Amino acid sequence: MDGIAIARSLAVAALLASPAAALAQTQNVKPRGNYPFVEIRDTQHRVVQGPVENNVVPLWPVRTCFGWVVTLPERNRTVDYVEIQRQPAPTRFTGGGFVANETSDTTTRKARAAIGKDGLLSHAWCVNDADPEGEVRFEIHVEGRFVAEFRFCAVKLPADAPVRLGELTCPQKFLGS
Repeated sequence: MDGIAIARSLAVAALLASPAAALAQTQNVKPRGNYPFVEIRDTQHRVVQGPVENNVVPLWPVRTCFGWVVTLPERNRTVDYVEIQRQPAPTRFTGGGFVANETSDTTTRKARAAIGKDGLLSHAWCVNDADPEGEVRFEIHVEGRFVAEFRFCAVKLPADAPVRLGELTCPQKFLGS
């Protein structure tokens, strides 16, 4: 492999490693601070747009995923964290690793993650066909302390609507748009 091929391989590996790395690569910026992101996938679950730093989520089941990135002072260690997701109304949660409350509008996920030298921690969820329109909130707690809250605007759009994630804005007042 020549130097260019090796560099490309490393860039692809970095994109697959984390949403934060992918966001930095696609926007040509260094990851920093805390921020939300959104991405759109095709029917084979390949990312076709994003991840883009934004908090507006088209409600397209399986196709749209959204998440958060926090930058921690902890470096090169493993941390325990808790992610609390609050939906505006009941929905259906699938998969494992979390506990849904009795009204099916909130989940709590406890996890452990390795934090590298960049201090980045991230997680993403994909939309399902029962997700409601409105504000979705995430609270992130690391090692027992609150570190961030993210507010997303979930919007219904026609499945074939042409969308540029970076240009979407929330029509609701709760996000200050």
